[in-house]
Amino acid sequence: MSFFTFENTGGDFPLLGANLENGVPTAAFGLSDARKYLVASLFTHPVVYLTADALSAKRAYEAISVLSGRRCVLLTAKDEVLTYRKAGSKEALFRRLNALYERQNGGEVLVADIEAAIQLIPRRVEHVYLETGRDTELSALTETLVRMGYTRGYEVETKGTFALRGDILDIYPINCEHPARIDFFGDEVEAIKPYDEITAERLPLLSALDIVAATDVVPTEEDEREIAAVLSAELKKAPGAAAYSRMSSIAEEILSGNFTDFVLPLCENSCSLFSVLGEDTVLIFDECKLIRDKLEGLYREHAERFARLYEGGEVMRFCFDQYVAQEDFLAEVKHFRDLALQTFTGQVFFFEPLKIFNFTSAPARKYLNSFPDLLVDLKAWRKTGYRVMLWCGGEERAEKLKEELYEGGIPVAPIPEKLEDFSGIAVLPDALADGFLLHECKLAVVGTGDLFLKAPAARRVKRRRGDLFLAPEVGDYAVHETYGVGRITGTKKIETTDGTKEYIALEYKDGDTLYVPVEQMDVLSKYMGGEDPALSKIGGGEFERVKARVRASLRKMAFDLRALYAERREKRGYVFPEYREEMDEFEAAFPYEDTPDQTVSANEIKADMCSEKVMDRLLCGDVGFGKTEVALRAAYL
Repeated sequence: MSFFTFENTGGDFPLLGANLENGVPTAAFGLSDARKYLVASLFTHPVVYLTADALSAKRAYEAISVLSGRRCVLLTAKDEVLTYRKAGSKEALFRRLNALYERQNGGEVLVADIEAAIQLIPRRVEHVYLETGRDTELSALTETLVRMGYTRGYEVETKGTFALRGDILDIYPINCEHPARIDFFGDEVEAIKPYDEITAERLPLLSALDIVAATDVVPTEEDEREIAAVLSAELKKAPGAAAYSRMSSIAEEILSGNFTDFVLPLCENSCSLFSVLGEDTVLIFDECKLIRDKLEGLYREHAERFARLYEGGEVMRFCFDQYVAQEDFLAEVKHFRDLALQTFTGQVFFFEPLKIFNFTSAPARKYLNSFPDLLVDLKAWRKTGYRVMLWCGGEERAEKLKEELYEGGIPVAPIPEKLEDFSGIAVLPDALADGFLLHECKLAVVGTGDLFLKAPAARRVKRRRGDLFLAPEVGDYAVHETYGVGRITGTKKIETTDGTKEYIALEYKDGDTLYVPVEQMDVLSKYMGGEDPALSKIGGGEFERVKARVRASLRKMAFDLRALYAERREKRGYVFPEYREEMDEFEAAFPYEDTPDQTVSANEIKADMCSEKVMDRLLCGDVGFGKTEVALRAAYL
């Protein structure tokens, strides 16, 4: 049972829950964002929570995950659904596929912005399951991986790639934080060894590995016949000679085996999100008007882009179906238990509510590191019989707050399994952005953003090479992960059938020029050599040979460094006291949230200073990337 339920939150909440249980279309007005997320976390039914934009969806997902204790999934939109793309960044697609796979395998709450919700999905996301001690035919496995969208190469460097050398398979599944090396003995999986893709450090062994498809199009033989027939028909109806030429090129690529999501509308496995939901699903609209306005804008832009692209041959008629038809969407959403949550009273779109609730939301007070003010309110709440939950967003913060409460004469109570059994004041290490007051059941929830000036940094994906290359300048050398070293000659706006887009122009050997869209900057990294390098030749094997030589030299350097650091470890340096309490207070006062690189650098420097290790570090970074903030932490320590 969830800690929060409709019954134990009191007031009109039990009646709201009963209405939805009976399938009554319902609207609730007067709710702050924090209270909306609480309502969504009270259901035991499957829930789909819709927002107008991706940022709102992310906030809702984080809060509902904490409050509900249920398995939550954040469904994001693909960044492009119309044009045919064989290369480029696939991070958005991979996030989406992971979410869909989680949903089909037990996800209880799905949070999505409206754009993500109206894009077609595969009815079932393919996957491969490997387990140590079980037989898996290696040759068949590699064929399956290629069908599932994985790219075979010499080495594994990015998600969605694999390499095979004898009985050793290296693979970077799109649903894993790290790649893995799988040792086979014949057809038997002997060992599954994850490793860090940057340092090559070995991680704990796995007994099994689930590999999720890297594409939402895994066509059957029947799909392939259908695709070929439709492409042939589309070419016959091309709107002009230029469009026919471009369509022919796309069709040739697809029929050669490059089945990207361009052809998703033609696959039997494609469907709308709402067609795979059970009828007992609670469909929650967070601010109906905002969602309605965004939806209409999306459909209008989709139609306009499609018309322009079709004239140039960049899309074919079936591509228009990448979005669920508007009339189908409006019909499908009425098949579920519909609930509208709104801050202000207003018109409810998408369905006609038969029951309306009006709530009065009381936000939690913002203390922002003011402990005396918090102490005053806690004592007042204790006198009036209120229960209080303080969400600290970290174990260290929680322990420090407990000590301060103890010194202030405030006892701390443990959190039981049910709200009914809870009394007093509890300190939780989890993060909850914003709190709320439930006068109905005498409960005060104080969020992390209410307690502290700066919330703890959320867990982020590790930065990649391209993240440091944010402002390329003319004359810079850049490394394209596929084509190698080129020289930036400038940026150029190019008028295409998709409108005017900005590209980065790179010069390669023999005067060849490559144009990289600015939205695909993550395929570039800044050349860090030091002298002017030789330009790579597009289409040659030279860059692969260079990478092979670099790998060999790196292995040698690693062994040399190992000997150097072994000698350095024998020396002893000055040990600084940690001053943990003072450091926490000092760092919390910084106005900006640390980047992941700042956090790593500061923690490593402080760890060295507080150990016997002789510190030998160089802190470097581009102008404006926060070196001073890291240095100040060391100076304060």
